[in-house]
Amino acid sequence: ALMRRQIDGLIVIGGFLSKAEMEEFSGRVPALVVARSVPGYEENCIYIDNVEAACLATQHLIDLGHRRIAHVSGRSDHPDSIKRKSGYLKALEEAGIEPHPELIVEGDFRRQSGVLAVEMLLSRGVSFSAIFAANDQMAYGVRLGLYRRGIRVPEDLSLVGFDDEPAAAYMIPPLTTIRQPAGKLGEEAAKVILARIKGQPVSPEILPAELIMRESTAVHR
Repeated sequence: ALMRRQIDGLIVIGGFLSKAEMEEFSGRVPALVVARSVPGYEENCIYIDNVEAACLATQHLIDLGHRRIAHVSGRSDHPDSIKRKSGYLKALEEAGIEPHPELIVEGDFRRQSGVLAVEMLLSRGVSFSAIFAANDQMAYGVRLGLYRRGIRVPEDLSLVGFDDEPAAAYMIPPLTTIRQPAGKLGEEAAKVILARIKGQPVSPEILPAELIMRESTAVHR
């Protein structure tokens, strides 16, 4: 529909479009993907390093003394989910902590899957003192699931999310999370697409993520 309007450039935010689909568009106009890395199309993607960002989140929990850290991942076919899980595993490995498959539950990036993940973890009978959720939406669901089971955050269990959605600061307790620099991602996308429309071969930057520490994490007791 946009191509029929004779646009000069295309910016796609997130989604699941493949390299082949993006190349079809970029063969007609300059095209970028924002907030996602498309395998084989990275030179046209603007994103954060999801592996290092997830490693940062997990390392924060390790620094607080947590050793049994559960992970609620996103969809197994989504590149962001794969990389965030890799970052979680990388942080454990670097700290000399053996990962336990029973502490990893696959979600789907939606709140309800966070609630279900808590039930799954508890039903396995495994011990854990912290949870790293692959996005804030699932972290909200995790918080609800823990509340229903009488598990306090952060007194009994620490919780970290990913994205720093506006609502994260108003969760009870306020959520410790990884901030994606949305404004900077947008600015970088605009800068690169305008340059390419002018025929200038500008390569996008990989932007850094930031750990936002709030009240959902505490020293392991």
